[in-house]
Amino acid sequence: MEAKKELKSLFTEHWKYLAVNAACQLQLFDKIFEGQNSLDKLLQNNKWDLKSLLNLLEFLTENNYINELGNNNYTLTERGNLLRKENKGGLYYACLNWSGEHLIAWQHLKCSIQSGKSSFEQIYQKTYFEYLNDNPEKLKNYHKAMSEYAIDDYKELPNIIDFSIHQSIMDVGGGYGAALNLIKEKNHTARCVLFDLDKVIKQVSYKTIERIGGNFFEGIPKCSEAIILSRVLHDWNNKKAKLILKNCFHALPSNGTLYVIENCTDKINIKLWLLSLNMAVMCQSFERSSTEYIKLCEEFGFNFQEDKKLNQLQTILIFKK
Repeated sequence: MEAKKELKSLFTEHWKYLAVNAACQLQLFDKIFEGQNSLDKLLQNNKWDLKSLLNLLEFLTENNYINELGNNNYTLTERGNLLRKENKGGLYYACLNWSGEHLIAWQHLKCSIQSGKSSFEQIYQKTYFEYLNDNPEKLKNYHKAMSEYAIDDYKELPNIIDFSIHQSIMDVGGGYGAALNLIKEKNHTARCVLFDLDKVIKQVSYKTIERIGGNFFEGIPKCSEAIILSRVLHDWNNKKAKLILKNCFHALPSNGTLYVIENCTDKINIKLWLLSLNMAVMCQSFERSSTEYIKLCEEFGFNFQEDKKLNQLQTILIFKK
C-alpha cells in the first residue's frame, strides 16, 4: 500500500511547481513585498477570483513561500523573496523557464525515446534556440534565467582558475556575461570579451566587458588567448558540438587555452538521467562524461591538461591548443 500511496503522490507532483510558477507569473511575491500584503489589498488591486486566490495563498503558506500573520495578512519568507521579479539575486526567471514549451516537449518524451529526435523540434518545427531567437521576449527571459543560475554556479570560478595568466579571455556563447563579469572583477587588466548572438549582446548591461556579436557555428573572432565554453556543448548533438569546437580551435593562437565547463556525469555523485532526458526532448542532445568531452575536443587537436571541480554539478576541463 505504501507503493500505491507514493505513486498517487508522484502523479500530481507537477501541481506544486505550476502553482509556484503561476504565483510568479502573477508577480504575487512582488505585490506582497510592495505592500499588497493582505487578502483585501490583493483583491482590491487585481481582478482575481477570491476562492482560487485563497487556495493559492494557503498552498504558499503551507509550503513556506509566505507567512500568514493572522486576519489574512501576509509576509514573504526567504523562499518567497527569491521569487520576486525585482530581486536581482533571485530565481524569478528560472522559475518561469521550466514551464510552457518545456512542459509541452516533456509530454512528448515518448516520441524522443522512439525516434532519437527532439520532441520540441517535432512540435514547433524548429530547434529550441531558433524558436527563442524568433521570440524576443522569450529569448530575454531565457538568458535572464541562465544569468540567475550563473551568478551562483560560477561564483568560485575566478578563485579556482588563475585567469591572471591570460591577457585576454573570451566567453563564447556566454549569454548576458555573468560568468565573465565575475572573472573581470578579479582580473581588472585582462581583456574580457563576450561573444554571442547580436540580439543577445545588445541586452548585456555589464560595462567592463567587451562585446562582440556573431554565431559560433559560422566562426569565432581571433581576439583572445583563452576561450571559455560554459554549458554550451551539452545543448548540441555531437555533430554541432564538433563544429563549435572546430571554430574555437581556429580562433585560438598556438598554445591557447580552452576551458570547457559542463555537468560531467562521471565526476559527480548526482545522477543526471532526468537532466539528460530534458536535453533530449529540447535539443536532441545529452549530458556527457568527461571522457566524451575530452574525446570531442581531442579530435580537433586540443590536448587535455587537467580537470577541476567547480561545484556540486560542474567540472572545468582544461585544454591546450
